[in-house]
Parts: sequence; structure tokens; C-alpha cells
Amino acid sequence: MVKLGGFRHVAGLAFVVAASVALAACDIGEITDVTEAGWRAEADAPEGWSEVIANPTDIKVTAYVTGEVFAGGGVLIDPGVDGVPEGLGEDRWVPSLSYLVQHPSGKNVLLDSGVRAGECGYQILVVLDFPCRNKPGQDVVSQLSRDGIGTIDYLVATHFHGDHASGLGPVIERYDPVVLASSNEIEALKSPLRETQGYRYEQFAADMRVEAADNGFLEMPYIGKAADLFADGSVWLLATPGHTPGHMSVFLNASSGPILMTFDAAHLEATYRYNAPGGLGADLEVASDSISKLTALADAMPGVALVFGHEPTQWAGEAIRRDLTTIE
Repeated sequence: MVKLGGFRHVAGLAFVVAASVALAACDIGEITDVTEAGWRAEADAPEGWSEVIANPTDIKVTAYVTGEVFAGGGVLIDPGVDGVPEGLGEDRWVPSLSYLVQHPSGKNVLLDSGVRAGECGYQILVVLDFPCRNKPGQDVVSQLSRDGIGTIDYLVATHFHGDHASGLGPVIERYDPVVLASSNEIEALKSPLRETQGYRYEQFAADMRVEAADNGFLEMPYIGKAADLFADGSVWLLATPGHTPGHMSVFLNASSGPILMTFDAAHLEATYRYNAPGGLGADLEVASDSISKLTALADAMPGVALVFGHEPTQWAGEAIRRDLTTIE
């Protein structure tokens, strides 16, 4: 998410990129590769999604609104795509979320960490501002503590932009989860040019134990690469690049009904409906293809609940905690 402003000259861009390369070497902690997840083996892959949906799992899913970020016009959606309603490309405040998935095995999975406590605004390339606001106790660690959550086994990083990951450091410090991300996202985070992709925040000073979701990727209908985290069809990580090189979406096969979470593959419902991805530094052609794949997957799942990356209408009012299975 970005608010564009004051960025006009190529010479200025070259200077800032050079400065960011110099700074980037010291803003990231140690990344240790691990292999801990119990991915489903390729030999045991289901024939299709109908087989998966026929065997749902009693998972509990809780959404936490951790704050709001200010998105500049054209970031949430491309207003120039045919059919996009007028005004959707304007600047606006949108929610930043983190989701807790509690598996019957007793393992807990956090999907993104949302924004950090306190001052949560940040910059990219020194001159691109990302305003952010939150309330005391709204960060995900505070909310998890109030709910009595003592362990987080995995933290799924759908991507490492600040509105999804600036709360990462405190989660790692308190819970020491294995961070699951795609290999392309991990490599983008490690790159000395990562600031040009939107990655440079102090949470990356935390040491991380990281496993590549690619270790579990299977070829599944409609979506392509998908990883079954618990090998029981309950939590699937879906490769949906474009917004970032290694962006992932998530499919939850809950007993209450299937839930497809786009994250920033589609920021808004209209981004999804009109296949109109926006963004700074995004590969919009690849992003559009990812939306098409998500649409095909959703169409093959009657009754699926769609949860978008930052759709304000799905988080109306002052509520900061919600049972995700109640979203239609």
C-alpha cells in the first residue's frame, strides 16, 4: 500500500535507490532455513478441490483488525479498467488484518501480523509515505494475549509489505513461530534492492526461522501451485504472485464452509470482481492472471466465502475481533 507524493524525477529515484542499497544491509536479522511443516506429499495429492471440500476440518478462524493504513489512488484498484465504479481509485483508509487459525491438532497458525503497535507509519525509498493509525492494544500480540493464546506454531507471511508484516517482530519475540513464505518472497526480502520492492521496515531486524512454502507446493486445478500445510486439506497456501514476486493467498477448508482469502492479490471486492489490480512495483499482468485463477477456483466452490485484502465493507464499525466464519 502506498501514498504517492513528491516523487517526480528519475535522478531523484537513482539517488534514493543508491541510498537504500547502502542502508539495506543493516536492517534485516538472521534468516535461518528450517523444514518443519507437515506438507502433503505429491503422491498423496487429492484429485481435485471437490475431494478436499468433501472432507472439511473443524478449524477455528479469528480475524483481528490491527489498525488502518492510508492507500493512495490506484494502489487498491486500477480505476481505468472497464466497469470499475467511479471513485474507487481515490485515496482512503482501509483495515490492516491478521488472522488466527486454530487447528484441531492444537497447532496455531497466524496469517500475517498486521501493523505494529504505536506509530505504525513507514516509508519506502525515503520519500514515499505510508500513513497508518491504530488504537492502544490493537496490535495482534496484544489481542492474542487477551484471548489467552499461548503458542503460535506458524506465521504465514503472504508477503512482506508493512501493512501485513510490520507486526512481525513482536510476534517472533513472543512466540518464535516458523515463518512460512514462498521462496520468491524470501529472496525478494533478502535482496539488497528490496526497498525498491517495498520491503524495508525495522521488524526485519528480528531473527526469523523460515520455511519456503515451495516445499509443499502441489499442482492443483484452477490455481496451480498450492501447499497443504497440515496434509489434511484444512489450510492451503496458494501461489498468487503479481502484487509482489512471491505473494500468496490462503484457502481454509472449514467445517462451517470453505473460505478463500485473497489477501493483496485483490485488495478490494471490486479489484476481484473487475480484475483490476493496482499497486506500486507490481507486475500487473501477473497480478491479473492470479485474480483469474482465484476466480476460477471460487467458481468451482459453491458457497465459498470470499475475504479480500483490505475491503472496508467487510470490517464495518468499531469491531477489531471477529469470527471469520460469519463473513458471507
